[in-house]
Amino acid sequence: MLKKFSNPTLWRSKNPHSLEYLRYLQGVLVKNEKITEGNRALVIEAMRAITEILIWGDQNDAAVFDFFLERQMFSHFLQIMQQADTSFVNIQLLQTLNILFENTKNETSLYFLLSNNHVNSIITHNFDFSNEEIIAYYISFLKTLSFKLNTKTVHFFSENADQFPLFTEAVRFHKHSEPMVRIAVRTLTLNIFKVKEQMLHKFVITHSRDYFNNVCQEIAHQIIEMDTFARSAQNEASNRSRLSQYIDVHIDNLHYLNDILVIGNSDLNLLVIDCLHQFLIGPIYLASLASIRAQPNTLLISRVTCLFLFAQFLKIIQETETIQNVLTSLFFGDINDIKTEWVRTLSDGISLAMLRKWDKSVESSPFRNHLFMALHDGNDDDHACFFALIFINYILQNQAAQKELLNAAQLPFPGSTNKCDSELAECLIRIIENCSLTDTLIRPITVELCTIVLRHILLCLESDQEFYSLVESSVRKTLHKLSNVLRGALQTEKFFLEMFEEEYYQLQKSERKINTFLDDPGLYLPPSNTPLSGLPLFKRISSGNDERIRRSLQFYFIIRKFAQDLSGETESFLPISSQSEPMAELNDCINLNNSDLLACTVVNSKNERLSQFLVTDQFQFILVEPDSRKLGWGIVRFVALLQDVLIVGTSDNRTLHINVEDVETRVKKSGKNIFSAHLIFDDYIRCMAAKQRLNRGRKRCRLYRLGIIADMLGMRLPHSLQTMEGSPVIGINSLRLQGLPAPGSVQRLSSTSRRKNSEASTGEGRLVGETIPPDPDTSKQCSTSGAIHHI
Repeated sequence: MLKKFSNPTLWRSKNPHSLEYLRYLQGVLVKNEKITEGNRALVIEAMRAITEILIWGDQNDAAVFDFFLERQMFSHFLQIMQQADTSFVNIQLLQTLNILFENTKNETSLYFLLSNNHVNSIITHNFDFSNEEIIAYYISFLKTLSFKLNTKTVHFFSENADQFPLFTEAVRFHKHSEPMVRIAVRTLTLNIFKVKEQMLHKFVITHSRDYFNNVCQEIAHQIIEMDTFARSAQNEASNRSRLSQYIDVHIDNLHYLNDILVIGNSDLNLLVIDCLHQFLIGPIYLASLASIRAQPNTLLISRVTCLFLFAQFLKIIQETETIQNVLTSLFFGDINDIKTEWVRTLSDGISLAMLRKWDKSVESSPFRNHLFMALHDGNDDDHACFFALIFINYILQNQAAQKELLNAAQLPFPGSTNKCDSELAECLIRIIENCSLTDTLIRPITVELCTIVLRHILLCLESDQEFYSLVESSVRKTLHKLSNVLRGALQTEKFFLEMFEEEYYQLQKSERKINTFLDDPGLYLPPSNTPLSGLPLFKRISSGNDERIRRSLQFYFIIRKFAQDLSGETESFLPISSQSEPMAELNDCINLNNSDLLACTVVNSKNERLSQFLVTDQFQFILVEPDSRKLGWGIVRFVALLQDVLIVGTSDNRTLHINVEDVETRVKKSGKNIFSAHLIFDDYIRCMAAKQRLNRGRKRCRLYRLGIIADMLGMRLPHSLQTMEGSPVIGINSLRLQGLPAPGSVQRLSSTSRRKNSEASTGEGRLVGETIPPDPDTSKQCSTSGAIHHI
């Protein structure tokens, strides 16, 4: 916004947007050519008013700009700008000019403003750039001018082919400490590069080499600084936050380079590619991947950082020539592709040195070999393996990668008839198989990424049945080994069911998008092996027996899903809740005949006292209120699975404190249960009966679900778990053979009966009027004694 100053000597016209008022303001500037403390506010207010009139005249009255040009009013602005000790006025002047050019829409008006070379005089003026406000408004003004640049206006910014102040003055600030200034410079240069004009094209090609050298050199220094930090930092929240800033800066740099490359200026692209190879690709990316040093003080980054940078490059850069150049060096190049190296000396610090011809013997495809070596070392170095997989994935996904090159490198692409590189296929299959090893250091996220890469390859090689069979056989074998591990855990681990449900819930609910992996500093830093790091187990190394079981469960779910995708099978066991008949729902009207009810007073977290009845079946904990319209019917006020019900002891022998914590609550660890209340019974005997019923029901429900898991793992429950208090637990397989529902589950009526009953009900499941719903016809359904029926 413009800073306004009131001054009683400035005449206020009744029509401030008029040619007459512009004449008056021009006279004010003529009379106040010398800026003093006394007239400074007057001059600033006059410039502001002139800007408003010019913006109005641009849309409404061409005579305004005719007068502005005729009286050469821009020269008054220049005279004000050139006076010493006028920094405050210059701030207002730059702000005024920025608003003026930004709001001028008419081409003729714009030509008037750009004529007589006044704009170039402002661009090249030596402002006091130590003043932060001046540099902010100056760069903003230059950026606004760049948006007005096109083939018709370009000649206004240059008197001859060797000068283009808008570019040369702006790039001086590309290293400025203020991020907004750097962003403005990049926006301005992109606008200049996009103009397809021959004179400007020649100027840019001739004068951009130093600029791109500086940009690439700055990126190289940032990479070295980021790698130094990542090597020494532990994987904790504060370090991840700092590393995230490094990553964001690097991503911005790559996006800027990609924006330049996709403009499609072939000469400019050759210049950018040459600078990239001289400062980044050769001395940092390729040299670090193969650990190539020409001298002891050569600077190399870690293998993990190198693969991380390669993956970022392939993810963001989408220009064909650049990708072709990089992949050719990667798969078919040798050490002679490295022409420069970064060195560190005591006198010069970090600097770029040119290399002579290499004396050592040339290894064939050293960069490709070291890429596959990172995949080979997956069981010992999951960190490098993870980023090698991401790198391979983005090579396969990058649309700029030419099919001829991929075919020569034996990398599949849609419609490919060539086989997949045998070494790559072996590495991917080995990663899948190694996840079943007890002492493996592979993380679940690496295995999931490996399955994503294999899916892409298999889709591209649909006709290669030999490779398809090899992958499927390996996956089945790995799944069998993981099943064996989980069978042992099921028999020995008390809370195996909770672990199973929690890990499956997280797998289903969490969104793991591969495009976000490279933005996660927790994956870039060395893998942590402790939950204190704040990383989920999916992204770190397991610690302790419980986490090893959870990790095996994650491996099992990932490999099981992959195996089903390969065979075209549909999931028949998971989620476990799908194996049960539909449960009662809140506000359902249910038939309580033949049900054992226990009257109680429910005191909830709001200290409300509610008279309700406790009823259970084999799966459910239900609190109901009697339906006043029909004896033997009730309205469900709360329902939960018995396995989620926890009983907390109290000092009162007539009271049970009930907490209900489902899998979602446990996973989110919010500390808030979905239900927490005191159940007060009439006497001690009823309280003990309720406690025994809930404990027995919880055990029965858990055993039923463990039976489903055992069936899925291809085993029988241990004998110690097959019976409870002398009563056998019905397994899921026997129920399937008989075509029966799970024992004790709630039975729903047919849709016809439900429609008839719903016509006689309103509100929250309560029955109204004299129409009473009939008892459910269960003659066609199999139910156990004491089952609850609802409509």
